[in-house]
Amino acid sequence: MSVPADFHVNRRGPVLVLAPSREGRLAHLAETRRVVLDRDGEIVNALCRWIFADLPRGTLRDDWGNPYDHQAHTLVAGALADGEELLRALVEQGFNVQDAPDFFVPFQTLAFDDSEDSDLLRRRHPRAFALARRERPTAAHLVTWIRDTMVVGER
Repeated sequence: MSVPADFHVNRRGPVLVLAPSREGRLAHLAETRRVVLDRDGEIVNALCRWIFADLPRGTLRDDWGNPYDHQAHTLVAGALADGEELLRALVEQGFNVQDAPDFFVPFQTLAFDDSEDSDLLRRRHPRAFALARRERPTAAHLVTWIRDTMVVGER
């Protein structure tokens, strides 16, 4: 008998995504959004995910030469190390974390030194906006949510 995943995870390069599953102990935290995941694909309900990434900072310049960050930084829940630490803590707390190699990981084609790519992020990379969860979870917070759920009986 296999135990359903509590979380799905995928990592590509400096980006890690993590999402509560629809079947696990934190299924009530799972969020879905309607999105097209594949070029010329169908609209599907996809899990929203926390994005942890080491994205270069200050790579863009305004009209006066001041550095600023790419719009992609607004979608990131933390650095890659934060995501790896959360993942480790979840496993230590007994959550079933399963690799999901087909789970969409954003930011593979962004140009961080291109202000036009930054300005047009929502139009050029709408999946990233549709699927990013902005809250910054900790393992302790997730454990508290599951304990509260068990007491209240919400599932």
